[in-house]
Amino acid sequence: MPKPYVPFAEPVAYRIIAGLASGRGLRAICRGADMPTRPTVMRWLKERPDFAHDVAAARAFGGLDRPGRPSLYGEALMEAIYMRLCAGEPLRTICRDPRMPGRSTVQGWARHRAKAARLLALGHDVGRHMSAERQWLAWGEDN
Repeated sequence: MPKPYVPFAEPVAYRIIAGLASGRGLRAICRGADMPTRPTVMRWLKERPDFAHDVAAARAFGGLDRPGRPSLYGEALMEAIYMRLCAGEPLRTICRDPRMPGRSTVQGWARHRAKAARLLALGHDVGRHMSAERQWLAWGEDN
């Protein structure tokens, strides 16, 4: 059964823009029972330049301005990875955690984002120093 037609209205437009800004894709947003179909929204984008401008800004804010899935990259996630590296946990172990991105994803971030590369390198260095310090303290207790 096809969805009923939903006319353009400010509350509907706001829900679309808010969804895009939060990182949800247009297909997912349009699945809602009281939401327009994706082709309807695409038509609105052509007919309403102000709406198209707001949608473009929301897509960029939500990380949807590039093809493919939205990136999980963010400062909080990189900080969590950094802290675990500082504790001496290897990146391969961190990335096996189901709440973390895959290792190739994290390494891709490091190739394309200087800040991510610096955090990973610093985390590895701090982790090695902390491990060496723990070994030194353990050696001192044994002697």
